[in-house]
Amino acid sequence: MPAYALIAEPDPAQAQLYGHIAAAEGLEVKLVRGAAEALAFVQLAGAPALTITELSLAGTDGFQLIEEIRKLASEEHAPVVAISAFRALRDTALRLRGELGISALLARSAPADSIRRAVKKVLAASHAPHGPAPSTAPPPPVATLHGIDEERAEEIRLHRIDQMGLAAAEPDAELDRIAEETAKRFGVPAAMISLVLEEKQWAIGAHGVPDEARVVQREHSFCTHVVQGRQPLVVADAVHHPGFEENPLVQKGLVGSYAGAPLETPSGDVLGTLCILDRKPLAVTPEDVDELVLLARGVAGELELRVGKKRQQHDLSLLPEPLRRELTAVSYLTAVLDNIDNGVFLLDAQRKVIFANQALADLFGVTPDSLIGRHGDEVVHEAAQSSSDPDDFLRKLKVSPAGAYAIRGEFEMERPRRRFLRWMAKPVQLGDGVGQLTVLTDVTAEMDLIRERDHLARTDPITGLMNRRAAEEVLEREASRAQRFGSRISVALIDLDHFKQVNDRFGHAAGDDALRATAQVLNSAMRGVDVAARWGGDELLAILPATGLEGARSFGERVRAAVEGLGAQVMRGATLSVGVAELQPGEDWADAVRRADAKLYEAKDAGRNRVA
Repeated sequence: MPAYALIAEPDPAQAQLYGHIAAAEGLEVKLVRGAAEALAFVQLAGAPALTITELSLAGTDGFQLIEEIRKLASEEHAPVVAISAFRALRDTALRLRGELGISALLARSAPADSIRRAVKKVLAASHAPHGPAPSTAPPPPVATLHGIDEERAEEIRLHRIDQMGLAAAEPDAELDRIAEETAKRFGVPAAMISLVLEEKQWAIGAHGVPDEARVVQREHSFCTHVVQGRQPLVVADAVHHPGFEENPLVQKGLVGSYAGAPLETPSGDVLGTLCILDRKPLAVTPEDVDELVLLARGVAGELELRVGKKRQQHDLSLLPEPLRRELTAVSYLTAVLDNIDNGVFLLDAQRKVIFANQALADLFGVTPDSLIGRHGDEVVHEAAQSSSDPDDFLRKLKVSPAGAYAIRGEFEMERPRRRFLRWMAKPVQLGDGVGQLTVLTDVTAEMDLIRERDHLARTDPITGLMNRRAAEEVLEREASRAQRFGSRISVALIDLDHFKQVNDRFGHAAGDDALRATAQVLNSAMRGVDVAARWGGDELLAILPATGLEGARSFGERVRAAVEGLGAQVMRGATLSVGVAELQPGEDWADAVRRADAKLYEAKDAGRNRVA
C-alpha cells in the first residue's frame, strides 16, 4: 500500500488531530485505538512510514508496539513519535529512546504546532542517509488545569478531597459492592475505588484486594499516574513493562496488570480512580476502557451524592423546625436555580426533566416549559446536533443508563448561535430518589480571548498580515499538499526598495504607512487561497497555491505596478523588488523561499522596482 502513518491513540478526537498532521505530510492515515488492531494491521501492510502512538494502550503497551514495528521495518527506518499523558511513561521512553529508536517524545498536552514540527522534523530526518537520531530533548512539561502550575493544582485537588470529607473516609460496604460488580463485569479477580491522598493511595471500596494493597505509598501507586495524567491508564503486563516491572507491588506479586479510569468531579478535580487488577496479564479492549470510564463517572457521581446529602442535612439542621418540615429538596433548589445566569436543568430519578431555567432555554432557543417531562438522553442528543462535533459531544457525555454520575466537558456549539459551553453534571438527592443537576456555563468570552491571544501571536501588528511563524506553518501545509497531489505552488518574496531612506527622511511612521499600503495592495491582488505575510523587516511573502512560475511572475508584476501607482505621497519614493520561485518536485518549501530570495537580490542588482 502507499506510504502510511499509523496513529495508535485511544481518544478519537486526539487521533483525528494526529491524523490531520500526518495527512498534511502526504501520508495515508490508519487510525487505531488499541495495540492489537495496530499489530494486526502492520503485519498485513508492513512497517508504516510514520508511527504516532500513545504509550498507554489497551491490549499491550506502546513500548511493545514500537518494538514490533522496529522488527518489521528491518533495514527501512520508520520514525516513531511517542506521546503520552503520563509522566512516568514519558520518563521510561526517554530512558529507552536509543534502544527503541524513538524519534520524538511529547507530552499529550503539547500544542498542535509542536506536534506538527516534530512530525515534520522526523520525516525529513528519515530521508537522511543514516536515518534520524533519536531525540535527546526532554519532553515538554505537562500543562495543568486552567494553566496553573502542577504544585498549585495538586494543592487544590487535595483541598477538594478534604472539603468533601473524603480524606477521613472509612471502607464502605456499598463501594465494596460496586467494586465487586466491576470485577465481575470485566472477569477479573480484583477491583478498587481509590483516593490518592498526599502521601498514600487509600481504597475506600475494594473487592479481591489484599489488605496490604488497600493502603500503599503514593510513590508506588498505579492510581497516582491516572490522577497526574487525567486519562485512563492501561498496564496490560506490569511484570514485563519497562516502566513498572520494578514497582514493589509488582515484585511482590500483588499487581500483575492494571487498568484505571479517573474519578473526575464536575469541578474538574481528579479524586482517585476506579481500577481493575489481576496477577496475570490483562486482556482489555479499547471498548472495555470506555466502559470503565463510564463506570468511573458513576462512582464519581456516587461520591458527589454522598457529599451533597451531608451538606443538605447540615443546612436543614440550621433551619427552624417548622420551616425544615416544609422545605423539600426540589423547592430548596428551585429558589436558587431559577435566578442565576447559568443554564440549569434538573432530572428526576427516572432521568426526566423536572426543572429548566430561562437561561438554559435561551441557550438552546426554546422555552423552559418545552423541556419539562422530556428524558435527559433526548435533551443531550438534541444538544449534540447543535455542536460542532456531535459524535465527540455524545461520547464525552455518555453515561450508564442508571445510577448517579458526574461529568465535565467543554464544547463548541454552532446553533442557535456560535458559543462555547462548559457542561457540568452531578447527582442530587431528591424526595423520590437520586436526580441529576446539570449546569451549563457560557465560556465564549473566555475562549474568544484565548483565540484572540493566539491570533495576535500570529499576526504582524503593523500590516495586519500573518507573521513569519504563522506563514511557515502555512508553507509546510501547502508544500506538503502540493507534493502529495502533484500540484503547483509558488512564492513571491517582496522587498521595499529604499525603505531605510524613507524611515531616515520621513520617520518610522511614514515607513509603517508604506508597509501598510503595500499589504493592502497584496490583499487586493490575492485570490481566496493565497496567503500573505510579513516575512521580516521590510520583506513580505506571498504564498500562491495552484500557481506556476509564470503565474507568480504575473502576480508579482501586478503588485509591483500597483504600488508604483500609489505615488510619492503614500510610498515616499519606495518601490518594490520581487523575487518569485516555484516549488520543484521533492523540494522543501525552504528551498523555494531561498531561490526566491536569490532572485529578489538579482532584481535589486538589476536596478530595483522589478520582478525576477
